[in-house]
Amino acid sequence: MSNNISEKQHIRSMVTFSYLTLAFLFSCIFTTICILILLFPMVGILDFTYFPSKVAIPSFIISLVFSILAFKNIFGKILIVFNLCLMIFMIVYGP
Repeated sequence: MSNNISEKQHIRSMVTFSYLTLAFLFSCIFTTICILILLFPMVGILDFTYFPSKVAIPSFIISLVFSILAFKNIFGKILIVFNLCLMIFMIVYGP
């Protein structure tokens, strides 16, 4: 019986790890696009006609979704706060 419980706990931790990995991957994509947008001041984060914005907004949303799915873990909470702060920074101080 304890073997079954430990397997379920291991599967839950693997699912949480998968969510965190995907959230971190999309967060890195979002951060890279934000850096590119800051280097080229003609494009803003909310200009949907440009390619960087078309990539940044969905990667932000996907990262936010996977971070919410891994909300029980401290790294999920850190990724949510990081992504939200970066998005607010890009909206307020971006080009």
